[in-house]
Amino acid sequence: EYQDKLSELDEIDGIGKVKKQALLKAFGSVEKIKQASIEDLINVKGINEELAKKIKNMKKNKKTKKVIACLLMLVLVTAAVALAEYAMLSRSYEENRKLRISQENNGQGEILEAEENKENESLDGIKVHGQLSVKGTQLTDASGNPVQLRGMSSHGILWYPEYSNYASLCEIKKYGANMFRIAMYADDVNEGYVQQPILSKKLVCQAIENALAADMYVIVDWHTLKEENPLKNVSQAKEFFEEISTRYAKEPGVLYEICNEPNGDTTWEEIREYAEQVIPVIRQHAPDAVILVGTPDYSYSITKVEPLSYENLMYSYHFYAGQYDDAYKNMIEDTQRKGIPVFVTWGINEEQGGEAALTQGKAFAEYLNEKKISFAAWSLCNKEETFSALRPDCGTYRNWEEKDFTEVGRILFEA
Repeated sequence: EYQDKLSELDEIDGIGKVKKQALLKAFGSVEKIKQASIEDLINVKGINEELAKKIKNMKKNKKTKKVIACLLMLVLVTAAVALAEYAMLSRSYEENRKLRISQENNGQGEILEAEENKENESLDGIKVHGQLSVKGTQLTDASGNPVQLRGMSSHGILWYPEYSNYASLCEIKKYGANMFRIAMYADDVNEGYVQQPILSKKLVCQAIENALAADMYVIVDWHTLKEENPLKNVSQAKEFFEEISTRYAKEPGVLYEICNEPNGDTTWEEIREYAEQVIPVIRQHAPDAVILVGTPDYSYSITKVEPLSYENLMYSYHFYAGQYDDAYKNMIEDTQRKGIPVFVTWGINEEQGGEAALTQGKAFAEYLNEKKISFAAWSLCNKEETFSALRPDCGTYRNWEEKDFTEVGRILFEA
């Protein structure tokens, strides 16, 4: 009849069946045994002082075991989260591994062709141009020669990290890209840096490493959007750029974009206030890095810019064919005449503008290349939206064919 009550007593070394029964007869229950003093316990036949102390520690030991069990559960949960993050990060590494195996298995003719392509691509990357700087309104290389950065922007790096893998970046190089822009949403419900800082930084650093390995310049974009005013998260922005600029302080291939698209009621004065807090953080570690500064109204109203008193700055102009008219030429050229350097991010809203948007997009790309204006095209992913370069049913990350591109993507890749 004592079997259920004896379970805790069973764990005490030195107490056998006889002593357990004696204790229960003396006190009536395990709970009363726990409450008994050492003197009362010693009065029970067969219980000495050492056993009495063990019995008194029984309750404490039970609590300790519960704490250990909770800690073990916490470790298991943390490990599970870490494994999930590792799985996400591993996808790009796996693509790179497959690419290397594919290259090793190619025939001699394909190897020679790849070497020829690699040689041509290397003529416009970091190894040739080195540290960039801004002279007047022109982006220039380490030798003072004009440089045009051309390439794609990722979509949100937390949503589509797979397109920042080494294989994909090498693929866009085949179409003339020498730069990749990493769009890291700053504050977007559950999918931004504010909500997931550790994973965001891991994915950003992985993309940076892949771009540098491909000899491509890389823009680290603090993607302000839904929060409208960059001042809302200025402390987090400073924290982020502090870490990234420290890690890549001596890397000439890294540029910094401190606020993607300020919008809503955000004024140029508020953008200035934000920039004057964030730029010094970057400059402390990467004094020569080129920094891009967003402008009001989703970075469309570049004519509202009043230059900041820092060197090596460019100012963002965002243009979406199908949404805006052809005033871009006057806006960009008026801004440049004031001595303000312009960097463009652009896309095509075919859904809103139809065939006319595609025509306008082609004309805009031709204009950028004619004027040697640096740009990032939005965006390299297969999201089911009008701005995507790849079709939703495209399941590959390299060796893309014509059938893999959206109508918008065909123009972006040709730009």
